Amino acid sequence: MASATKYTNIYASYGAYYGLYVEFVENSTSVANNTSSITLSASISSQNRSGWSAGSNSTLTLYWHDNRENYDRYVSSISFSGVGVGETKTTSGTINATHNDDGTLSGYAYVYFAKGGSSAYAPASSGLTTDWTTLTTIARASQPSINTWPNNSPDFNIGDTITIHMNRKSSSFTHKVVFKLNSYSYTIAASGVTDNVRFNTSTIADNIYAQIPNSTVANGTIEATTYNGSTVIGTKSCPFSAKAVNVNPTFDVSYQDTNSTTTAITNNNQKIIRNNSTLQINGSNLSAKKSSSLSSIKTVINGVTYNGTISGSTATFNIGTLNVSSNTTAAVTLTDSRGLKTTKNLTIQVLDWVLPSAIITAQRENNFYDPTTINVDGSYSSLDGLNTLTMQMRYKKTTDADYGSYQTLQDNTPVTVQLDNNYEWNVQVLLTDRLGTKTYNVIVERGIPIIFFDRLKRSVGVNGFPHVDEGLTILGGDILNILGIRNDTWVSGTNYSKGKIVCYKQTLYENITGNNNGDPRSDTTNWQEVPILVDNMKINNKLFTSYSLNTNVSGNYTNCSLSSAWINYNRKSYSVNISLNSWITNTDTDCTLFTLPEEYRPDYEVHGLLFGDGLVRGQAWINTAGVLKMRLPTNYTNQYFSLDFMYLKTTD
Repeated sequence: MASATKYTNIYASYGAYYGLYVEFVENSTSVANNTSSITLSASISSQNRSGWSAGSNSTLTLYWHDNRENYDRYVSSISFSGVGVGETKTTSGTINATHNDDGTLSGYAYVYFAKGGSSAYAPASSGLTTDWTTLTTIARASQPSINTWPNNSPDFNIGDTITIHMNRKSSSFTHKVVFKLNSYSYTIAASGVTDNVRFNTSTIADNIYAQIPNSTVANGTIEATTYNGSTVIGTKSCPFSAKAVNVNPTFDVSYQDTNSTTTAITNNNQKIIRNNSTLQINGSNLSAKKSSSLSSIKTVINGVTYNGTISGSTATFNIGTLNVSSNTTAAVTLTDSRGLKTTKNLTIQVLDWVLPSAIITAQRENNFYDPTTINVDGSYSSLDGLNTLTMQMRYKKTTDADYGSYQTLQDNTPVTVQLDNNYEWNVQVLLTDRLGTKTYNVIVERGIPIIFFDRLKRSVGVNGFPHVDEGLTILGGDILNILGIRNDTWVSGTNYSKGKIVCYKQTLYENITGNNNGDPRSDTTNWQEVPILVDNMKINNKLFTSYSLNTNVSGNYTNCSLSSAWINYNRKSYSVNISLNSWITNTDTDCTLFTLPEEYRPDYEVHGLLFGDGLVRGQAWINTAGVLKMRLPTNYTNQYFSLDFMYLKTTD
């Protein structure tokens, strides 16, 4: 029990002084009442044979001060007219001091002497206190804890059996224990709990889950009310965090191919054909647990996430086609309102499929002749032996618009067809399996060699086979003009002679006009087709062409005839030679004759002179677009004009 004392001397005149004393003693405590019984006393006593007597009384008053009430509480007092030599005046009293709610209390005793009268031998008014002193702590309401003591271990799983310790301060205490969570309350023990109580939370698990439909943790309190007999000492609580366990949602999952075309091939909706089958994943028996609700369902296939549609206890994923070559896994995850997830891995059986392919060869006999061997080495996806491959072929000249009919081929079995070697051919191969087709287009080139050395004839053929012995045959080229031979020196038909140069001529048509406004498009009635002898042979990668224009130019220029016009080419330049006669005109207007090939058009406009009667009579020019134009001065009639050798450098 606690106690404290304090003594001091208080002085008067003439050397007189007195002893002032104060003390308190804690006698006992009351747990039930949370109080301490305290006896306090104080005195003033004569010292050094001092004393006084006065006509007015002095008083000695005793107080108690503690940290609960926090004021000077009156205990007792005494009044007296003086203190004789060797005399002591004393006052005392006993009180019950109420402790704080936690059972603690600190305080001190305080005495005050109040002087009465004016005796010089009486001390001045004075006060004295003991030191602050802590009284006995009275056991109060027990502080419960879960599973461990005295400290609390708040975490457990819903459904666990837990031990709730009271941590009581007195063996006479008993307790009532209550489980509280949000609006839900459950009395674990109504009374009589001493040191601890065990509680199986599975008995109220459904109620706990009902309080947390959207959470995985229930945060509440365990509350203990402490009794001393029938007297309530107080109520304290400890927090808990109960975790949801074994309440993840459940479901079943399956898949199927919903494409009637592919299932007709496999006869099994569990076999998914790459890029063709229509995959559908189905969830069934979807169930959320313990007051939660279903939130979402998704699946991940090859890193791609698909969201399903939940309807009641079922879910559907319309995946569509899968572009995978082998079996794959669909990870299906169902999530509830608590965020709890369940994942199931579904193995999907995949049959690899790609469009059929082939290695195709098309080879003329000896690279030149009509017989052409075509072979197709096909490849296709087996689909567990359920697939088939059909190969077909058709062909046409590249200049033709339409192909012939398809003919069926056997895999890796050559067939020979007759493709005229004077032409280039398109060969089209069609591969068809049970799911798709693929077309290949192959070009078979002309069977005409660029240059051919015939050792039997001891001859050379250019752009074809040689037609003469010991000679040079050039097909499609006017080698005569190139070599400077006159334009009319042609060898044609079958008139082959030993040692001669053979050239075949081709006849083309070109529009020429002579209308008087210089624009051949303005009066198309004056256009006419003029035969032009042309060959398309290249020497040193240059194109050389000869023109021979042998017809009249019509239009407003009357009585006009073009006796000859040609272009001679050699390896560095070419000349334009035009002869006209009997030209009658009375206007000064341009006349467009023809347009040069693009590769022979000049970089700059080139001008030349027209000659007639020995005098300059007009002009001619070729512009950068290759258009050859002529202009005659007015009032010149019935004249003979010619343009000789307008030289132009060929394009590099």
